[in-house]
Amino acid sequence: MINVRYDAAMILNKVIFGPVPPRKRQEAEDAVENYISVLLHNGQAVGEYFHVLQNGELCAYVNLAGVNALSPRYQSTYTADRLNKIRVLFNQEPKWTTADDEVPARDTTWTNAPFLCLYTHMFDWESPLRRGDNGKPIPLYRLPGSHEDHEAIYFWQRTYRDYDAIWLRCGHLEIPVYRELALPGSELSQNGCDICKKVESVTGVPTYYFLMRYWGRKEGEERRRCPSCGCAWRTKQPARQPNSFYDFAFLCRKCRLVSHMADSCDEPRHASIGEWQTAKTTKRSPVRLARP
Repeated sequence: MINVRYDAAMILNKVIFGPVPPRKRQEAEDAVENYISVLLHNGQAVGEYFHVLQNGELCAYVNLAGVNALSPRYQSTYTADRLNKIRVLFNQEPKWTTADDEVPARDTTWTNAPFLCLYTHMFDWESPLRRGDNGKPIPLYRLPGSHEDHEAIYFWQRTYRDYDAIWLRCGHLEIPVYRELALPGSELSQNGCDICKKVESVTGVPTYYFLMRYWGRKEGEERRRCPSCGCAWRTKQPARQPNSFYDFAFLCRKCRLVSHMADSCDEPRHASIGEWQTAKTTKRSPVRLARP
């Protein structure tokens, strides 16, 4: 029996494509990978996947981003093209079966959200766009816009996750990568802020970009100013919050930035990274997200 929950973000599915055509194993696998890749780029699928040969049939295990991920209304032209190639090659429709015991009752949307937040990390496989009241991920396929619009967010998330992985592993690139994560003027942050602006334009909901703050100061950390505009941005949240991640200690409505208090004060030489006095701007890389 399937249990219903409201906070699930990934729904594991098994998809059976069919018997592999004679002497076309590689072609069949390539077609399956191309099809799933399009689902990932469009925000219909998330996380890792793998395909196997079971009982003579080519199958794959894929995490869908929501209960309506396979609805024709959310298909891009690329999805339809890859799906048609699958039909021709296997001479049948792919058969999807939910392999997850916990399935959400409906997709999470931005409706009535006080704000949205763009945030991810090394271990995150869900959508990086989240509600500001409960942190639930919003499937990217639900956003108005084209396949390329969703794909831009997908690639931003991959880049962020790669940087976060490098930073966590330390080494010679630890500080350069941390600057990408913590400075509002870095290329990574600028791209993220551009995404937030476009998301806000199509949803009408204020959309904020999360700035990492790991190293801080033992004194005066709670009084630090917005690193982008220099204005006061301290909220009323407790300095050391035991509450939700989305109860941000810092929020700038003008710059659409949010952040936390520093996690560590053990390296004061790094505390200036991400502070107003040292904020630098870089050339912005455009990110497209079309209006509906």
